[in-house]
Amino acid sequence: MKNLLKTFSLFTACIAMIFMYSCDQDSDGIEQEQGGVEFLFTGDRVSNGKSGDSKDGDQTFESCDITLASYAVIEMGGVSYTIDLKEWGSSIKTELIELPPGDYEVTSSQLYDADDNPLYATPNADSEFGPFVNTPLPFTVTVENFRKIEYDLEVLCVEDFTPPQFGFVFWDITIKEVKNLCIFANFCDPENGHEVATIDAFIYPNENETSEEDLIWSGSADGDFNSEDESNELLCLKFPYDSSIATEDQSYFIELFVNGVPFQGTMPLDRVDMINAEEGYLHLNENCAGDFDIFSNSYNIAWEDLNDDDGGNDCDYNDFIMNTTSFTDINTGFLNFRFEPVARGGGYAHAFKFWLPGTGYVISGDAENVTVIGGNTEVVVFSNTNQAFNPNQNFINTVCGGNVGSGIVKTITIEVAPNDFTFYLLNPFDANLDVTGGGSNYDLTIGNIFPPSTFIKDGNEYRNGLITDMDWKWVQEGVDITTVYGNNFETNFVPNTNLGDLYENCPN
Repeated sequence: MKNLLKTFSLFTACIAMIFMYSCDQDSDGIEQEQGGVEFLFTGDRVSNGKSGDSKDGDQTFESCDITLASYAVIEMGGVSYTIDLKEWGSSIKTELIELPPGDYEVTSSQLYDADDNPLYATPNADSEFGPFVNTPLPFTVTVENFRKIEYDLEVLCVEDFTPPQFGFVFWDITIKEVKNLCIFANFCDPENGHEVATIDAFIYPNENETSEEDLIWSGSADGDFNSEDESNELLCLKFPYDSSIATEDQSYFIELFVNGVPFQGTMPLDRVDMINAEEGYLHLNENCAGDFDIFSNSYNIAWEDLNDDDGGNDCDYNDFIMNTTSFTDINTGFLNFRFEPVARGGGYAHAFKFWLPGTGYVISGDAENVTVIGGNTEVVVFSNTNQAFNPNQNFINTVCGGNVGSGIVKTITIEVAPNDFTFYLLNPFDANLDVTGGGSNYDLTIGNIFPPSTFIKDGNEYRNGLITDMDWKWVQEGVDITTVYGNNFETNFVPNTNLGDLYENCPN
């Protein structure tokens, strides 16, 4: 019996040894599956999230088609992962992100299409859209040995929203450092006094790269001064910053709209530092001296040179049209005015001038004459507007089949201005068309020094001087502008009817 037990024990030991050897072979010879995490995305629109609708995936609304997503950029544990996506039922899923065991904090989650455009993103918990998803950023995932962990993750369509609304500075999460430039703007309303202006800002790499694809950052403030939300008033622009490069060697192009009035210019980052050191923010104020020297403002001044109130006014606003750009040289601080005549449809003689409030200016450039009159400064740009074109004619670029010419560009520079000089947001000077003809002489004015000149036509009062945006198109000679732009042509710059009456649509 003892021999039998001994034989059985030896047999059992051998079996155990064989089993252990077999296990060791499996462990050493068969590669175990790597652990990691996969993300399953479900998408929706912000509007649905805000209304509390179910997240059924409104994934086919124009740009909100989640099936267009090509890859995801996820920042996890301080590392950015760019992961391809694959369809997974009605949702999409990432490939496996292989990770060693541990806890990882997810701080960014964005989906892009094949052209690298952002489509969807998961908002941060403290952002405007954070309450619209069940699991906002950041959150923690746990990775275990030899296990694929799948996490459901909600994303919202970015549509026309800005990165800060999702809690990001930029869509590009690789940008780690930024410089802020906060802007506050107010203006003088003729009836209500001081008002806070609306601000819309767009930042691009430079003045030659300003397409939608080039946009780096955008933001807006609605000017609601009575709101408890200060972000409605103070807009803080954000510029990418590389600390390894000198600030004077880094700059960005800004398009800024203050109450819809465009300003644009290149902003060096060393100037951002200077403004922040001096004031802490950039104050744009229509009523007092402001830091407008980084921006330029371009618009058209169009004149109707008849001031009849008996219906004899043709109301075509093409008697003299001037493209005007005002800008300050960042290096010198000098304020510059560039004048380019673009059309002349008047038979009367004109002199185009502009006025500056007060005295004590040092003016250089192409002015024909500078005179102090009545405590203000008059600058004559063209003493005769038919000399403002090549060829010199009364009717230029206004009559179909008539004379076509180019305007003679003049630049006038203010090198020194009085301490109380006001740079107005809407128009930095008072424009004046001095008209001689029809047996009488009169001055037509727009601006702030003088009351604006007006005339009555068909019972309506209109200003003789019209300030328009750069895309505005003038009508042919003798065409009443209201038949193309409507009676609100002073604010509506998009033609409504009779487009054939625009000069640019003259038959070949």
